Amino acid sequence: MKLTLFINPEHRADDDLTARFNDHIEQVRVAKRAGFDGVAVGNHLSYGSTAWFPPLETLTRLAAEADGMSLATCMLVLPLYHPLHVIEQASLLDTISGGNLILGVAPGWTEDEFRVMDVEHGRRLGRYIEAVQLMQRLWSEGTVDFTGKHFQADGLSLAFKSVQKPRPPMWYGGSVTPAVARAARLADTALGDSWVASSHLVEDVIVKQAGVFRDALAEHGKPMPAEFPLLRNIVVAPDRETALREAGPFLEASYRVFGQWGLFSKVVGSGKEQLDLEELIAGRVILGSPEECAEELVRLARATGYTRLIARVQWLGMDQSLVLRTIELLADRVRPLVERELS
Repeated sequence: MKLTLFINPEHRADDDLTARFNDHIEQVRVAKRAGFDGVAVGNHLSYGSTAWFPPLETLTRLAAEADGMSLATCMLVLPLYHPLHVIEQASLLDTISGGNLILGVAPGWTEDEFRVMDVEHGRRLGRYIEAVQLMQRLWSEGTVDFTGKHFQADGLSLAFKSVQKPRPPMWYGGSVTPAVARAARLADTALGDSWVASSHLVEDVIVKQAGVFRDALAEHGKPMPAEFPLLRNIVVAPDRETALREAGPFLEASYRVFGQWGLFSKVVGSGKEQLDLEELIAGRVILGSPEECAEELVRLARATGYTRLIARVQWLGMDQSLVLRTIELLADRVRPLVERELS
C-alpha cells in the first residue's frame, strides 16, 4: 500500500501563516523519513474566514523536501482557472520534481467560489471538460486547433511541456455517479489516470462508486489503472477515545466552514447548522488506535481495490503534534498491519 500525505492548506485568516506553512514543510520531512511515497494538496480559494495556500505553488516549494515522492493536486478546481496557466505551472512542477507530478482536477461544487471569480456556476462542467481535453492535447500533440464554448486554440503549440511523456497522470474528482462515469470517460488508465473519491463521502457510497468506476471503464474497454488511489480522513491515536477527544474540535471546525459553503445539502443531505460529531465522522473519518484504523483500511481495500492511500490528517487549527503523530503511526504501525492482512 502506497502512502500519500494530504497537505491540508486550510488555516484561519488571522493565523500566523508563515508558521503554518513551515508546519507543512515539517510534515513533508517527517512523512518522507517515515516512508511515505507522495504528497498531495487540496484547493479552495482564500476569502472570508479561511486562508488556503494555492496548490501548485505550495507543491513547488514542498518539492524541495519531497525528493523522489510523487506530487499531486487533489483536487485543483479546474473551472476557476484558464487551462494554459494551469498547464504551464504543472509543467514547471513536473520539471523541478523530475517527472513526479500527478495533476488531480475536479469541477468544484461550492457556488461561492465561482461567484467570487465571476464564473457562472452552471457552466463549470462545460469549462471543466473542455479544459481537460485541451490540456491533454496540448501536452500530447505538436500543434492544436480547438474550438469550444469556453476555450479556443488556433494552431497553438506548447513550448514548455512536462518531463513525463506524453503527459503527467491525471486524477479526476467526482462525488456522484454521473461524475464517476465521466471520470472513466476522460481517463487514459494506461497513462496512470484514475478517479479519486471525495474525502467527504461516507464509506458505503465510496464502495458503490468504486464499482461504478470499474464498470464504466470496462464499458469503454479500459483496464483499471495500475494504481487506484483512495482519499480518506484519518486520525491515529493510542485509542479511539483519545483520537475523538483530541481531533474532534478541529474536525468540527473544518466541517462547519464546509457546511456554510453548502456541503451538507449537496453531499451529506443535511442542512443542520449544529453538527453532531459522532454523526459527522461516521463512515467519513477513520479514527482510533492503529489496530482499529488498519481494520477499516483493510475492509476498504477488499471492497474497493485501492492501492494508494491519500491520508488527510489535519483540519482547521489542529495542533502540529497531533498531525505528526498520525503521520508516524500510519507509516510505522498501520501500514504494516494492512499489508500483512492483504498479503
